[in-house]
Amino acid sequence: GGQGRRIPERIKEGVEEMNILAGRFPTSVEIGGREYALNTDYRIGLKCILAWEDQELTAREKTLVMLRLLYKEIPPDTQKACELAVYFLNCGEEKEGEAGSPARRIYSFAKDAKYIYSAIRQTHGIDLETVKYLHWWKFCYFFLDLDPDCMFQQMLHLRQQKQQGKLTKEERAVYYRLRDILDLPGEKDAQTRSAEEEFMAKLNPDD
Repeated sequence: GGQGRRIPERIKEGVEEMNILAGRFPTSVEIGGREYALNTDYRIGLKCILAWEDQELTAREKTLVMLRLLYKEIPPDTQKACELAVYFLNCGEEKEGEAGSPARRIYSFAKDAKYIYSAIRQTHGIDLETVKYLHWWKFCYFFLDLDPDCMFQQMLHLRQQKQQGKLTKEERAVYYRLRDILDLPGEKDAQTRSAEEEFMAKLNPDD
């Protein structure tokens, strides 16, 4: 799959190069020759992701939440607006997973919030509660570079080992003891997971 994907329109200030070292983090997108400002604080990005994690929302409702949160003014071309919104939330990267075998997430911004907060504070010395503004991309890069010794990274390791059926005897004992914090919401609901993956891969508000 993937051949039918169109390259999204340009996101301003360096997204085309997908290299933040070459310019500033993007703050707007261009659709139909007009520039649309984005709400780029990490809290907005998190609210969009939390909407995606909300199993009570339909795909259409999740799309509307994302558009209303991310755009200061929603562009008339909502299809392109959605494509660029996802592109922006993915930090300028196209997610290409193999057709039929999407990668399963091993974290939840809703369930793991306190562990993510403490991991970023421990690793980067940033207190997310008091920071006034943090660009979504910067937050994501911090999130992807966390101290391997922090609790959150250990949780990710255990979840990944469990998904792959590779838990050692000791790890199984730890997982069972901590399953209340390690089991992800909807983890066993394959239908819900499939619907979420389809939504993430093919956002179309007109469907």
